Amino acid sequence: MQEAISLIKAEHRSLAAVLHGLVTIMGDLQQSGGRTDFSLLGTMLNYVDQYPDRFHHPKEDQFLFRLLRARAPDAAGLLDTLETEHMKNRQLMGELRQALRRYQEQPSDRGRRDAWAELVRQYAEFHWNHMRLEEEQVFPLAESRLRPEDWAQIAAAFRQNEDPLTGLSAKLHYEELLRRIVTAAPAPVGVGAPWR
Repeated sequence: MQEAISLIKAEHRSLAAVLHGLVTIMGDLQQSGGRTDFSLLGTMLNYVDQYPDRFHHPKEDQFLFRLLRARAPDAAGLLDTLETEHMKNRQLMGELRQALRRYQEQPSDRGRRDAWAELVRQYAEFHWNHMRLEEEQVFPLAESRLRPEDWAQIAAAFRQNEDPLTGLSAKLHYEELLRRIVTAAPAPVGVGAPWR
């Protein structure tokens, strides 16, 4: 049980860190008006787009939520809400990508920059609230209802996280993305040079 919860929470922390980085960078840009590193923003957006939808959410749905539905039918409403939010993530990501394209077309347009920054803040809040709901409500319920064999399935699923398209370890791929983000992002998000 502890291994499964630790693996899920570690993925939550990585996602939360990149979201916090996006919010921080956009807040700094709004205050300083510096040059925008669209390559870094695109890398960060790719991380928060691809990792949850390709690896994290499907495993929550297929393992944690499915097993919890069987052991705790009274949790159906909560699990329905979370699965609906997993699907809503795709719609919100589409809006974010569209706003980033508009901003990139005219980087000096403060209105486009501010619209993008506001969508980033809304998206981050959406995800932080979603993860909080899982950790504060789903995990305690799962701890009390799931059986050791359920936890073994969940831990095995999250331990694997292999990209089904390439056969490569998703963990290695996304660790490399995180390393690139930290290397390129200015402080306090990363160790890169300040944007000017």
